[in-house]
Amino acid sequence: MIDVDFVILWVDGQDPTHQAKRAHYLNDFRLHSEINAEQSTSPLRFNQTDELKYCLRSIKQHAPWYRKIWLVVDKQFPQFLQQNLISQDRIEIIDHEQLFSGYETYLPSFNTRAIASLIGRIPQLSEHFIYANDDFMFGHAVDKSFFFQKNGLPVTYGDWVSFSEQKTLTLFQQGVLASAQLEGFKPEHHIMISHGFQPMTKSLIKALWQRHPNAFLNNLHHKFRHESQFLVEALLNHYLVGYLKQQLEPTEKMVHFSFELCRVGAPEKIQFLLNLFPSGERVMFCLNEFQSLYPRVLWVKAYLDKLCGPALLSEKECELPVS
Repeated sequence: MIDVDFVILWVDGQDPTHQAKRAHYLNDFRLHSEINAEQSTSPLRFNQTDELKYCLRSIKQHAPWYRKIWLVVDKQFPQFLQQNLISQDRIEIIDHEQLFSGYETYLPSFNTRAIASLIGRIPQLSEHFIYANDDFMFGHAVDKSFFFQKNGLPVTYGDWVSFSEQKTLTLFQQGVLASAQLEGFKPEHHIMISHGFQPMTKSLIKALWQRHPNAFLNNLHHKFRHESQFLVEALLNHYLVGYLKQQLEPTEKMVHFSFELCRVGAPEKIQFLLNLFPSGERVMFCLNEFQSLYPRVLWVKAYLDKLCGPALLSEKECELPVS
């Protein structure tokens, strides 16, 4: 059986030191269109509530076969964890300075697209790993085979989409399209990736660097998300499907709680979607803006306490199970 690690990007955007550092570099950063600021430079992108806690709990509860969880940070540490105990949960910390070794000129970085471009360089990372943001979670048990085929290649989850010239694209969609075009796909026929845990291998990331070195360096160049960048996970999926002729699997096992759904979605709809997990109809989800969801849907934290599993051994306060 192969070893599989998880790699999670995390930041505490409310930290005054981090806020001051972001503000300093924002002075010299420009987007092509300010309409993209919400998905790039907005403070909401960097705020954290309990997403990481539920993400980590859900991995340990529903994917207990993992070897290690690598938490990528910028000179920070989650306050809800005890640093001397994280090894009991098989958690390792990797700082941006270690990750960007040899590319220090691009630090500091507040850009997940830049950071993700280097995750294959984490020392002692397993060949097979799963990349995630801190707002990705499992709601049901999964096996390694959900992410990796018998031949060791990642399973690709996505949906075929078509963008017309008249369509106004979000910054995320622009990044997916840029990834597709690097691998020769057209706007009229390319893959919209699943907004959830993404299986990868170090070998494939290295191969993609060799295929598109200038695009990767451009990813590193921008301090914040920029219209010219691509998504590493989308590039990988298009490479697997386009170059390696791999079958594309549907995204029906994934639920995306979008910004809009978190902000204004009816509590009944939230309840309906979360109720799909205990039975296994859905297995993973993304809470794009948990800070907007839980103040107005008061029961959601208690639901996640049950859905994502008990407190970690390294948590400072082990919460009582919800009856």
